[in-house]
Amino acid sequence: MKCPVCGAVYRSAMSSALTCRRCKADLSDLIRLHDQAVWYHRQALYLVQHGNYAEAEANNKQALTMYSSNADFHALAGKLRALQGNFADAIASWQQALQLDSQNAIASTAMQMLNSCLNDQYLTEPDQQKKSE
Repeated sequence: MKCPVCGAVYRSAMSSALTCRRCKADLSDLIRLHDQAVWYHRQALYLVQHGNYAEAEANNKQALTMYSSNADFHALAGKLRALQGNFADAIASWQQALQLDSQNAIASTAMQMLNSCLNDQYLTEPDQQKKSE
């Protein structure tokens, strides 16, 4: 998370202070908003584990509304959209996650799996056409 005043990166593990280390701006509201977004995301993860995809998606959307620059939130959005058969939106979410964090494991793995499936389908289609002729 970055300070909206000076752009310094806020590292909560380094300090319990609610102010920017560089410009001393009060970050308490921003930190509270971030924490609330993380709570919604965790609720979404819990709901996914219990198969409640629609409610999980609503919670994750709330997290994204509050804090849209978290790659994990976008990666989960992609997973939820894929589970519901909406692959175009899933791909867009995974790409957004990778733009925010090129090392995001969920989005990276999902895109690799999708590309592998598409390559396999492309490679087997000519064989299937020959068999039908």
